[in-house]
Amino acid sequence: MKETKKILILGGSGYVGRHLFKRLGAQRAVATYHNKFLEGGVRFDSLTMELSQIVTDPSAISHAVILLGDIYPHSCAADPQKSNKLNIESIQRIIDDLTKWNIKPIFASSEYLFDGAKGYYREDDPPSPILLYGKQKLAIENYLQARAGDNHVVLRVSKVVGSELDDRTLFSNWLDAIGKIYTIKCAQEQVFSPIYVHDVVEGILRVIEQDCRGLFHLTGPQAFYRLDLLKMLLECVGKYSPVNIKIVPCSIQDFTLLEKHPVNVSMVPDKLVRVTGLKLTDMKTVCEKIVRSKYETAVEKYH
Repeated sequence: MKETKKILILGGSGYVGRHLFKRLGAQRAVATYHNKFLEGGVRFDSLTMELSQIVTDPSAISHAVILLGDIYPHSCAADPQKSNKLNIESIQRIIDDLTKWNIKPIFASSEYLFDGAKGYYREDDPPSPILLYGKQKLAIENYLQARAGDNHVVLRVSKVVGSELDDRTLFSNWLDAIGKIYTIKCAQEQVFSPIYVHDVVEGILRVIEQDCRGLFHLTGPQAFYRLDLLKMLLECVGKYSPVNIKIVPCSIQDFTLLEKHPVNVSMVPDKLVRVTGLKLTDMKTVCEKIVRSKYETAVEKYH
């Protein structure tokens, strides 16, 4: 990176944060953690601490990537007061400090800004969240616009997936279930645009390097039904081992949910790709990589 100042990663112990911090290293970034310890990180509780307690020299930081918060819609809905304090009030205080210090905020928003009625959302589609979590994200988007003007970036990030066996993302969770259970219940009407975690990191770095401003959809190159992603995974597994899994199609609303969930939250990444030149990884590649890691590693153990 050309920038000599450091990047502040707020929420560095989360899934994306850890990958971003690993990519940058301690020489180029300051990363925070709260409950999950992060080696090389700095402890920060946004509910009880001031940002000035960990940022002693604001002039040494150019951008702050805001990843912290409660990212689980079910948890947010279960305790609205608690999640509002974390996802809205504490983030607003952080934004106040960042703008005062002239540090550009890069806020990770969500596909849940939309009600899911249409799908293939672009940046100029009006937000219409039906989940509390989405409403919290929209509140911060609006606050950023009011406080930081055009000196900020909002990245609406779609569902993030990885290719590591223990990363607890979509494919690894399904892979872990194979051999332990024989039935997988899967929403057949839910549509989203999953994105590879390394593409998320690259997208964040590109908007920093190119001094981008405004709103972008950081999303995968293609929309999928959740059910089709499961079938894709099982097809990849079948190249290595017999698959004895029964898929039970259902509605996303059939699961135990506190709120009705949007059905089609697919987004279009064209603007970000055009502006930054970001190359996105297709899901078949991610799927094949994690399956190969599982089964080729298993073969090596017995040879």
